[in-house]
Formats: sequence, structure tokens, C-alpha cells
Amino acid sequence: MASSEDVTSRRRFLKRAAALSAGAGTIALVDQLAGGITRAEAAPRTSFHDEQYLVDGLVAITDNGVEVLLPPLYKYILTGTLKRSQKWDATSLKRAQAKLEKALVQVETNKPKTAAGLTVVVAWGLPYFRNFIKPLLNASAYSAVWPREAGGAADAVTDAIRFASDPGSLILEDNEVMIMIRSDSPLVLDDVKSKLLKAGSVSYIGNIINVTSVRSGFVGRGFDKPSTAKRLALKAGVAGAGKIPDSSQLMMGFTSTQKAALGADNIASFETLGLTTVRRGDYFSGGAAMHLSHIYEDLAMWYGASYDERLSRMHSPRAAARAGTVTLPNGPGQVSTRDDVLADAAKGAGGHNSLLQQATRLGADKTDAYGKVRPMGTPVPVREDFNTLDQPFTTSANPIRDQWNAKQNRPGLHFVVFVPASGRFHAARRAMDGVLPDGTVVGTPRENGINAMLSTTHRQNFLVPPRKHRSFPMAELLS
Repeated sequence: MASSEDVTSRRRFLKRAAALSAGAGTIALVDQLAGGITRAEAAPRTSFHDEQYLVDGLVAITDNGVEVLLPPLYKYILTGTLKRSQKWDATSLKRAQAKLEKALVQVETNKPKTAAGLTVVVAWGLPYFRNFIKPLLNASAYSAVWPREAGGAADAVTDAIRFASDPGSLILEDNEVMIMIRSDSPLVLDDVKSKLLKAGSVSYIGNIINVTSVRSGFVGRGFDKPSTAKRLALKAGVAGAGKIPDSSQLMMGFTSTQKAALGADNIASFETLGLTTVRRGDYFSGGAAMHLSHIYEDLAMWYGASYDERLSRMHSPRAAARAGTVTLPNGPGQVSTRDDVLADAAKGAGGHNSLLQQATRLGADKTDAYGKVRPMGTPVPVREDFNTLDQPFTTSANPIRDQWNAKQNRPGLHFVVFVPASGRFHAARRAMDGVLPDGTVVGTPRENGINAMLSTTHRQNFLVPPRKHRSFPMAELLS
């Protein structure tokens, strides 16, 4: 029997959790006392990676004989623009750079720099560079720093584009900054968000950044724990939620964090594979291109199909597994060849995973800039897709344009991926529609893979600087 002290502590915890989660969107639905991960937290003195996108303290478990990584359970994404109420020049940009960096250091202090503790990613949209840096910086100085694809044919970070399977309502966003905060604890995220956005806080950044959206979501623990994805979808009354597997980490029922299917260590950095003009030690070394989008998921349609049909669409028509299996191997040994994909298409629609592999895996062994051999079939993108029930965001500064609804009951996905160049994401997204890297077209865009169940509402590409330049990058180069 619980002691009176235990009951009192629980009540205090719940009261504090409720207070902090007010206005937290999807995260406010989370039962914060159940289904979490117990991790060995590193001491606060652990140093951060220069690559912002990397996360330490990830737990690896085995499911269906496959090693799976467990990412931070919960995330907030803040998007914004620079405040237009002040004049932006070299001096004010440098002052804002110092202010933002100080605020970020303050919210990070004394929190383990791990999945269980807190990790932060700050990325910058192309409008920031176009509107504030390029007009103030000498053209040659700008070109000397700016990352381009190898050979100089295209910028390494380019504007987001539309694809054949996109709905006509898709919004290509123009945010100037994005801040993603990640933790196993919703309370940590709420605390950080409050410190950054609450006027009067010593870490307040609202006087330099106008927040355009707050986005929240989760990766449900799943596997040997109750599925957060299923519990939240059921709580929200989502159609089809009852058919989400009890062990699923995501609402569409299949595991997405197989260790062998995720870009490892710093493979996504500009300099690592030699895919851009950035070299080790350059200004943007340790940085990467980032893609962010929000996608609605039609779970009723998805779970209206049989398990075998879902397996075929998510992986490939050649995939085989016992009904209810959520984790399939997806390493270099399971990479589909071009001929495999063509044969799949001849029999019907291509599988989502097998199509993506044509553009996301190394086609040959590669020795990277750090002397590490990356075998053929190695994945390059570092993905961080996570579910949400927001419609489409927790909050929006432009609710009419964003078609924002305050309810949290529509299943979706905030898709985040880090790649060496935006062109790598664009190639992968075209492959998802059936356009292979060599230009071969297979299937029909909406019929391939899982496309019929998805509807993208927002999309934007960003530049993620290395940690040392995360706050107002290039501002210190201005005279």
C-alpha cells in the first residue's frame, strides 16, 4: 500500500505536470507516470557534440532479433522569424547572437546532455541568410563560407519543393529559425519552453524572435512497454487507433529506428562523405542540411488493409513476417536492388522502404573524411520522425493559413531528417513517389508505398550549423 507521503508526492507531481503542460498540445495528453524509459544518465559535465543533431545516451534493445535504438521520447519544435520591431544591422545581429547563445546555455545548464536529459538543435531557414546576412556581408566572404554541393553546381541547402504525390494545399514555409528540444521528460521540455518564451525569464528570447509555431510530439516507447502511440490515439478518439499494435513505437505500427537503418555518428555532416564543398575545420564543418515537415496519417485507411498488405506497402512486396511483427531487419543486407524495385513495380505498387533505399543508401564502399570506411548499403540520412495529434501544430501565429485547430485528435507525423545536402532529401522523396535516382519511373506516385495514407501540410529546409555557430550563424563575420 502506498504511504501518505507517496500519495502526497504523486499529487504534487501531477499538479506540477498539469500546470507545466497547459497549452502543450499533444504532450499534454501524455500520462507522465507510465511507460517511460529508464536510462543511465550521463553526468551534466559531459561535453556536447559539435554536431547538434547527435544524441548520446540512446538505449539499444532487441526486437524480433533486430537491434533497435530508442530515441528521446518527446520533442518540441519552435519555429520563428526575427522580430521586425527593431532594426537589424551588424551590431544588433551580433548582440542577438550573444543573447540567444546565453539563453540556450542557461536552459541546458545542469541537465544531462543525453536522450534522458536534454538535447537542443538550432537550425536556420534560408530567409534568415537572404534577409539578414547576405545583404550585409561581402559577396566573396559569403561565398567562401556558404556550403555548396560537390562541384559547386547547387547550394547544399536549398528551398523546399513540391512532389508529385503532394496535396495542392501543401504550404512551403519561410521560417527564419527553428529550435528543437528533445528529452524523455515532458517536464524538462515544458520547463525549457517556458524559460525561452515566458516574458521576464532570464532566458527569454521573445524580444528577438517572433514564434510562428510550437509543435509537439512523441515516439512511443513500445516493444516491451505499453505503446504510447496507441494509448494517446485511443485517448484522442482516433479512428483506427484500436488496431495499432500494443508494441508499436509509432502509430502506423512499424519500427523506424532499427540501428542499421539510421545514419550513424556524423555521416550526415556536410564534410563527412565529401558530398559538399565543406571540409574538416571549415566554418560549417559539423553542420548539416535539415528537412522539417508535418504529415497527416489516415489510420482508418491504413488499418483497413490486412497486415500483409501493410507490410508490402511499408517495406516491399517481397517482405515476409508473422502477422503482428513490428520490427523487420533493415540493414545493408536488406537493401533492395534496382532490379528488385522494377520487379515489384511489374507486380503492382512499390514498397515505401525499398523505394527510399534507392536514394538513401551508399551504392559502394566509401572512406569518409575521417578515415572511416562506410560499407555499401550504409544509410546516410539521420531521421527523427515522431508522431503528433496536433492539427497540425500545438500553436500557430497564422491559424488561418495553417488551418490550425486547437483540438489534439488528428494523427500525424512531424518528420525531421538530417542529410549532407537538401538534394539528398529531394532525391529520396522523389524515389518515394517512384522516381528513381537514374530517372526511371516506377508505379504511380499516390499508389506507391504508403503515399495514399499520407498528406503533407507543411514543409521547409533548414541549415543546421555546428554547435559553436548555432546562434545567429555568420553574424560575427559582419563588419
